[in-house]
Amino acid sequence: MLTSRNTEGAVDPAETGLVRRLRALQFANTKIIPGLPGAILRLPRGSVIHLHVNSALVPETVYAAHVLRRTRYIAHLHFDISTSRHWAGPVLRRVWMPVVLRRVLRAAAAVVVFTEEQRQAVASAYGVDVGRIFAMRNGVEGSFFNDDERVLPARPRLLYVGRLAVEKNVSALLQALAGISERFETTLVGDGNLEADLKHESAKLGLRNIRFYGRAAGQELLTAYRTADVLVLPSQHEGMSLVLLEALAMGLPVVATDISGNREVVLHGENGLLVPPGDPAALRGALLEIIADPDRYQRMSRAARKLAEQYRWESVSDDFERLYSWVRGPAVR
Repeated sequence: MLTSRNTEGAVDPAETGLVRRLRALQFANTKIIPGLPGAILRLPRGSVIHLHVNSALVPETVYAAHVLRRTRYIAHLHFDISTSRHWAGPVLRRVWMPVVLRRVLRAAAAVVVFTEEQRQAVASAYGVDVGRIFAMRNGVEGSFFNDDERVLPARPRLLYVGRLAVEKNVSALLQALAGISERFETTLVGDGNLEADLKHESAKLGLRNIRFYGRAAGQELLTAYRTADVLVLPSQHEGMSLVLLEALAMGLPVVATDISGNREVVLHGENGLLVPPGDPAALRGALLEIIADPDRYQRMSRAARKLAEQYRWESVSDDFERLYSWVRGPAVR
């Protein structure tokens, strides 16, 4: 596996030779990995690359390897093709997506998306043969599954996990908490370029009991899920959020926006509640509703764990093994 690490990051000593982390630079929500082209070109001929498409530059590098060496690759889309709304949004929509991403997807041996809705959208928008587009689930590691019975405390603990970036719309959560923040303990796990702005907004709204935790991984992240009562995801765009799946595996009912990807795993009224994106009033109502009935809350918790079983990595990995075998077949189909 070739992946990145931040300039200040260190390689986890527990990682084996199967994982190679390359030094990366961060610019405008895009990672620049100087050593990636050389690392890809040194791969043995006949290799199949599983390309995770969640930003610019890396897809172009893999596409170049395909042109130069006929290297086959799977393009795995991790975002809704309508794109995020950060400052580069217009450039992505008008240049990168119709020109660069279109070529990357059309040249891929297979394209992976998360839902059937996304599969049809990619086929229509980019002219990719729908027979080469596969809707495949995200997978959750076994460590996230928790069978403990959840009981709502007097002051429920809300949890957000994700980047502090425009597309995650954390501002909507802060606005939703205005006037009711004292009824919850709220923890925001993650960092990003909006952190200072969100802290300022929180103070301006007079929010109480809110903590900006910063980035968490490994045992820290597991602890954050275990000690929470409700996960909140106010995103404007998602592919299929791994955070949602991890929370459901932990037995956390969720309040999330009613968007593609979320609708696949959040069954309104069964394991959580869905609200329109960008509607703080609706989000506030859902937060109060989900804690109003302790018995219903427990039923949602049990339903969350039950649905998450479908997304255990052991099951999902079999689907990917079958896809890899398909791609290793004839280069031209």
